[in-house]
Order: sequence, then structure tokens, then C-alpha cells
Amino acid sequence: MAGGEGGVTGVRLTSGEVVPADVVVVGLGALPNIQLAEAAGLEIENGIVVNAALRTSDPNIWAAGDVANAYHPVLKQRLRSEHWANALNQGPAAAKSMLGKTVSYDEIPYFYSDQFDLGMEYSGYAPLTHDATVVFRGDVAAREFIAFWVHGGRVVAGMNVNVWDVNDAVQGIIRRANVVDLARLADPAVPLDQI
Repeated sequence: MAGGEGGVTGVRLTSGEVVPADVVVVGLGALPNIQLAEAAGLEIENGIVVNAALRTSDPNIWAAGDVANAYHPVLKQRLRSEHWANALNQGPAAAKSMLGKTVSYDEIPYFYSDQFDLGMEYSGYAPLTHDATVVFRGDVAAREFIAFWVHGGRVVAGMNVNVWDVNDAVQGIIRRANVVDLARLADPAVPLDQI
């Protein structure tokens, strides 16, 4: 960071270039605590590797929550989600799997955050959003909108900002995986359950 007199004036890149900034937010992320799993000889890759039933490389050990890098059957790849909603939902799924029930953990990743007067809920598959088209529904300037990430014509993620009681509908659109009409998706007059 660049600055002086107790304030920030920019961010210094590795090239030496300074990008001007009034505020800098630093996100460090989290590292999964895998020491016990390593000592047990479990497969490790960005957490404890588990299948869709949350079983590790040892058939007698399961893992759930932030530490589990679980195969997601919809994404067809592993996904480690760092939010309490993941731990809340994976724990019971792992318990069912331990009891011999058929489990394929396919929950849509979810998180929420409240920052002063700004509330957000996000549901979706972040790995699919990199080349996605973002479609806004609502009033972005008033900070009351839903943002949708559309990849391959399908909604892969959505975030409602200061718009409430729509997360189930947003997840429904993602789960249906229908090709959507972008104009209808952006139109607040079109009910979400009709997209």
C-alpha cells in the first residue's frame, strides 16, 4: 500500500505502479486446518478431499464444513465453501452418509453479508462466473437490485442486494438450469418463478 500521514493513497503493484485509492480492503481468505487429516493419511488438496457423499479417501472417515473439498455433482468438480451455511448443511448429509443412506451433496453454495445499510445474499457456483455475463434487475443506483451471472445462457449465480425474500426464487432459477431470456431476467415486472 502507498500512503502517508496515517492514510492510504493507493496500492503499489509488484511492477512498482501505484493505483490511486481512497480506501483499500484486504481479504486474506482462510486456510483449512488439515493437520489431523494429514496425520491420518487422508488425501489433501485445498482441504480434505471428499466425494459427493462426504467420504474421505479412508472409507471410515467423513469430513464436512469449511475443511471439506467436496465433489459437487452439478459442477462436476470439487468445491470448498467457507461459510456457516455449508457446515450447517453438510453435517447432516455426512451423518446420513455415515448411516449408510445414499447421499449426493448438491446444495447451491450460499452466503450473506450485512455491511451497514447494505445487505446481500449470494447463491451460486463461483467457478462458473469468471466469463459470465452479469444482468442487473432493479435499481443499481439505489442499491436495491438482483445481479445474475449468466454462463452459457443459464443463470449460474445470483446476488440480491437490499432486496429480500427472493433467495429461494434465485436458487430455483439456478437449479432449473434453463436457458433464460436476458430481457425477461432483467425485467422486475416478470415474476422470478416465471424465468
